[in-house]
Amino acid sequence: MAVRRNWSREEVRAALALYLRTPFGRIHNKNPEVLRLAATIDRTASAVALKMSNLAALDESLPRTGMQNASAMDKQVWAEFLEQPEFVIASSMPVQKPDLAYVQNERNYDDYHLREGTDRTRMAKQRGGQDFFREMILSSYGHRCALTGVDAPQLLVASHIIGWAESEKLRMRPENGICLNALHDKAFDRHLISFDQDYRLLISHKLPDRARSALMNVEQASLRMPEKFLPGQSYLEQHRDKFEALRSA
Repeated sequence: MAVRRNWSREEVRAALALYLRTPFGRIHNKNPEVLRLAATIDRTASAVALKMSNLAALDESLPRTGMQNASAMDKQVWAEFLEQPEFVIASSMPVQKPDLAYVQNERNYDDYHLREGTDRTRMAKQRGGQDFFREMILSSYGHRCALTGVDAPQLLVASHIIGWAESEKLRMRPENGICLNALHDKAFDRHLISFDQDYRLLISHKLPDRARSALMNVEQASLRMPEKFLPGQSYLEQHRDKFEALRSA
């Protein structure tokens, strides 16, 4: 009889990282990414899919839940993610390999390690974090713009409600993101559009008529809700305050 092995913190982090960037319909034991993670941590694909479903139950922002069997470790890792998302994100990022051609030159050895600990590492983490955030937000919205329904990946943006440069703490929070097409993302980033408490689209009256008409060409008048992680109302309120201030200026 096989001995049951408890999930480690690192394994739960890896399962959560995969859950965050996987649509609900893809959480099953035939998903290649589920199979890949299962092989990596020496578990069955069914066990990984079940863990992802249990983690889904911890998202209190939506009525859709998992199997209500989340363990104490699951809850700890979930809370850890909400407080410091980078720990979970790091679990899904590949290890950066050294530039051997550069390091083999003895004169460059110390310089390489100096840069590896500063700019190179920082840039790799930032790019990896941005890529993860995009996957997480697009997955939550079924890879479709929440306003227009556009589903071409080349035209979709994981829009920050509170801008990347405005708050380092909120950069990776899933409630701080909305999947928008490139046009609405640009207008949203510049506070030329926003959303009210019922997620209805607001458009600045200062824009030319043609621009307003283009922005009003949407599938519905309010945001289509994501499968997971509703946009944070407090974040939208801060964005709306800037929208109103710009409109009144």
